[in-house]
Amino acid sequence: MQGPIADWHEQFVRQAQWTQPTRDHLYRRAQLGQAERVLDVGCGTGAITAELARRTRGQVIGVDIDPAMVAFARQCDGGARYEQGDALDLPYPDEHFDIVTCHFLLLWLSDPLLGLREMARVTERGGSILVCAEPDYGGRLDWPPLPVREWQIGGLRRQGADPVIGRALRHLLVEAGLEPDVRVMASVWDVESIRAQFEPEWAMLWHDVSDTVDAATFEAARARAQAAIEASARLVFMPTFYAYARRS
Repeated sequence: MQGPIADWHEQFVRQAQWTQPTRDHLYRRAQLGQAERVLDVGCGTGAITAELARRTRGQVIGVDIDPAMVAFARQCDGGARYEQGDALDLPYPDEHFDIVTCHFLLLWLSDPLLGLREMARVTERGGSILVCAEPDYGGRLDWPPLPVREWQIGGLRRQGADPVIGRALRHLLVEAGLEPDVRVMASVWDVESIRAQFEPEWAMLWHDVSDTVDAATFEAARARAQAAIEASARLVFMPTFYAYARRS
């Protein structure tokens, strides 16, 4: 499968690799292996949904508003069911799922509070809501100093996303009527990891900022980052928040 959706799938897989230890922790806490009905909201191409299906014998559904991504996920199969639907108006009855998850979703929603309220609505009492990753680009650190943080914030805002939603995660969950345990991921950026992610990271960054950053300026920053990697001096850290909550 080739094309833009396949490119997004590769990005979603990379993101899933970054956050794997956090999801493992959340899955254990929610006792995913014993779940009967699991919903993955904003499932995209199914990168996380297929993982959920592998880890439980229960029914797993991925829902996404983009029909092209749903079609891609269905072609990949993975043991889950995929449906088109809006995270702000989930097409499921109250208290239907024992676990509801999302991963890099809330920053893209026009009303993330409503999205969380919908997730809570379809979760059974005593069930778990897992917000697996929400970033805060405003806290990004780079060495050597580069304009990547400002570029990413501007690029995401132009696409309608909230690039600093991570810092608001606890507030949003409380407003949604939940009692969350909110934490931030620890990041270890060794040189080999940064080198392995360099090309896809900068390709995605160019996708986000090419409409406002001229190519020469971008390439100069890219070259600086690459030189720092080769000198074993590159540092990248972006706080990414996650949360566990039970529906009372």
